[in-house]
Amino acid sequence: MRIILGTMSYPPQVSGVAVFVRQLSEFLAEAGHEVHIVAPANQLKSFTERRGEIIIHRLRAWQNPLRRGFYIPLFVKKQAEALIREIQPDVIHVNDPLAMSRYLQRAGRKIGVPTVVSNHFLMDYILAYFPKFLRRLLAHYLRNWMNYFYNECDVVVAPSQSAVEALKRLGTTAPLVALSNGVDLHRFFVYSPLEEIRAKFSIPHRPIVLYVGRVDPDKSVNVLIQAFQQLLARRPAQLVLVGGGTKAAAIMKDARQRLGEFVTFTGPVAHESEDLVALYQLCDIFCMPSSIETQSISTLEAMAAGKPIVAADGGALPELVQNHQNGLLFAPGDAMALGALLEEVLANPAEQEHFGAVSLERIAHHELERSLGLYVTLYLECREKSLLEPLSP
Repeated sequence: MRIILGTMSYPPQVSGVAVFVRQLSEFLAEAGHEVHIVAPANQLKSFTERRGEIIIHRLRAWQNPLRRGFYIPLFVKKQAEALIREIQPDVIHVNDPLAMSRYLQRAGRKIGVPTVVSNHFLMDYILAYFPKFLRRLLAHYLRNWMNYFYNECDVVVAPSQSAVEALKRLGTTAPLVALSNGVDLHRFFVYSPLEEIRAKFSIPHRPIVLYVGRVDPDKSVNVLIQAFQQLLARRPAQLVLVGGGTKAAAIMKDARQRLGEFVTFTGPVAHESEDLVALYQLCDIFCMPSSIETQSISTLEAMAAGKPIVAADGGALPELVQNHQNGLLFAPGDAMALGALLEEVLANPAEQEHFGAVSLERIAHHELERSLGLYVTLYLECREKSLLEPLSP
């Protein structure tokens, strides 16, 4: 098959969407499919590049004023249409409801090409970048925007059943499918030499609570920092924050004022780096304080590393973390409750071991190749249906 993957986030950008699209594109290319990525350029000029067998079409774009390091395509409708005519794809798979995806979808529909769209975020993720007084108005606009686009696509994919139900509540009526992002079970369970990673990032020999993700307010990293401050009043531990973000500098300044030497900030670590694997192996607990996760790739990875999880009881996290089985859940935003749960797990090595073992059992259903293979099945089904029932122009 010839497959177009449209995305607003692709390496060198660091995000869950970028990780998903990179893994999917590599899987498809290795399986012999012709893969074209359509993504924003980092300049006002379009160009095409290759990564192995993958062809990447970078469309001219402008710096995103709300998110440093990300770009917004600028007047690219004709370019998107020209790519569809040139490539003649069998299926288009877009990863957001934004303008570039609309151009690809509409151009594809004219020649009978089905569109699959993946939903990777809840509305709170977008709204967090705007002032509070604008959020109610924007929520109404975003809901209509998302539903209008999603309902024009052939199928909407979400990474969890919780995300599927959230889309239903928003008013999405197109066919909805839950497909896990998946995780490489073998990669994250392989033992790494831990003293090397300690030395590289100057991590002290204390029990470690790890967070991996964007270091921004909407991810509730501030809640984790406040909880850790309470924890330190009762027992020594080290908080390790891995990632970057628009507000990372301000958050880390606050963390250092509150926690002093008991916090380590590694900055962004490339997803393909073995340092990331070692950091998961090094920690005693993985914590995900965010309640806006449609799945959480980093939580999948921590489970694949056999770690106990302490997570917010919100979004899709309760699908991954069963309370008192492979971890503990706390009410979103409740720093006091989170601090108490972290202390409970750190104080109980037997509980840590049990939670970690159950994490390994539960993650087996999210094996990466199985998850990505289901996308190929979905593409074939969509293509077959479009051939039997020609799409309306």
